[in-house]
Amino acid sequence: MKPWKAWLAIAASSAMVVSVVAPLRLSVASPGAPTGTQVLKIDAGAPIRAISPLIRGISGDGEPSYMRDAGITVNSWGGNPSTRYNYNIGHAWNSASDWEYRNGNYGTTGDVAGQFVSQAAATGVKVRLAVPTLGWVAKDDRSDTCSFPQAGGGCGGGAGVNCTSNGRRADPTTANVASTPAGVKAWVVRLLADHPGGIDYVAMDNEPELWGYTQYDVHPTCTTYEEILNRYTTYADALRNVAPDARFTGPVMCCWYSFWNAAPGPATGPKVDFLTWFLQQMKSHDTSAGRRTLDLLDVHYYPQSDVYNDKVDASSNARRLRSTRSLFDPKYTDESWIKSTIRLIPRLRETIARTYPGTGLAISEWNFGADTTMNGALAIADVLGIYGREGVDVAAYWRSPKQLSPGYFAFKMYGNYDDKGSSFSGTAVRVVAPDIDRVSSYAAVDSRSGKLKVMIVNKDPSNAQTVSMSLTRFRSAPTVTTYQYSAAHKGIVRTTVPLSSLTQGISMPASTVTLVEFAAAAGAA
Repeated sequence: MKPWKAWLAIAASSAMVVSVVAPLRLSVASPGAPTGTQVLKIDAGAPIRAISPLIRGISGDGEPSYMRDAGITVNSWGGNPSTRYNYNIGHAWNSASDWEYRNGNYGTTGDVAGQFVSQAAATGVKVRLAVPTLGWVAKDDRSDTCSFPQAGGGCGGGAGVNCTSNGRRADPTTANVASTPAGVKAWVVRLLADHPGGIDYVAMDNEPELWGYTQYDVHPTCTTYEEILNRYTTYADALRNVAPDARFTGPVMCCWYSFWNAAPGPATGPKVDFLTWFLQQMKSHDTSAGRRTLDLLDVHYYPQSDVYNDKVDASSNARRLRSTRSLFDPKYTDESWIKSTIRLIPRLRETIARTYPGTGLAISEWNFGADTTMNGALAIADVLGIYGREGVDVAAYWRSPKQLSPGYFAFKMYGNYDDKGSSFSGTAVRVVAPDIDRVSSYAAVDSRSGKLKVMIVNKDPSNAQTVSMSLTRFRSAPTVTTYQYSAAHKGIVRTTVPLSSLTQGISMPASTVTLVEFAAAAGAA
């Protein structure tokens, strides 16, 4: 439900990795770590799960060199106006409640969706395409066309009007034309004819539980459980035969409350939370159809504790970094109106396991704010580590960090930290960190190279941390390489030191992201 911009290219420049010889201290066994040292216990022989490379996604922005340099793996087409993208015109949207229910083209021309798919294919990234299922799309790309025109000119009608009020109703045909499953199907057929295999994921629209708010002019009633399900299955059934290789995602819900409470609940049967009900119904539908039309449960996640913003005062910064724990931690009580334990990813995976096993998990929008700052970059680095360890299959940041910003380098630390295409990938293994609000860590064994890679995020804004690692079931080569990003440098700093000299622990400056890369010793099993 965030303001949407059309897909635009970003000027490219390379983000270089600089090799230096710098003071670095590390203890592999850390038998006598100094007082105050953060000791990370890493068991390379305790696999958790394979890390999906598709968690490094963005949403629309980013030209090929941007995506290659940062190691981006998925580009996602979505947002509120994707609900009313006119696929026949190719460059017409309605901005809905984000901007006075106006039509527009966001400065684009031609077949923008086709350009999006083509660019992704040329870059080698996966495409997630949200298709409109609401039933209305913008009739033109004129910014003076709107659903609530005023008698004296201009547009109005958006403020405070939604499906729970008795506000002014719009004529849907004033700014829109009807869209049908057959129309969307024909569009997807055209896209795939021009770009065979170019659509990897098809999402059934965007945040349908909010249509009575964001799309009020054409949907003045609040959505129900049944409507969301029926629109999903109607369009998924229409598209399955023409896109047999694409994976279908839904219901693309916005918010934590909606996952469990989308009003008014099912009209018949027991009152259960929405996602449980939806998955149960999809399993029944797909069993009857003899094929899957839901491949991944698709949700959005924005922390509710007032950190999805650009505030960088000390309180906001600290809360932003704590709030990443809402993604997994049963000991963390959310600091927003929720005031309870969220543990988002385990809870979603458990819901899938008991209702529709085999369904994947996508978080197709997420953002913790302030990505032009080091604090926001630390949050991104923490979230990417959590997604890999906890088992998210596909994720896309909303929208994309500005090139060469701290947030951009947080992605690069996971996707292309050495400018040679190396990524933080492989099998996540167990790490025990004593104080995750200060230092969090993630580890993976790369099956291809045999390397053990340890990502360390120093969240302390003021103090360097000495970090020691106790390795179990891994024999390291005599040389260790580290890659570090901080606000003190314009890029990622690479350091190589002999293992034998690393006796005191890594000295990590305040607010830094560090990757420690251990090669396996010669002859190590």
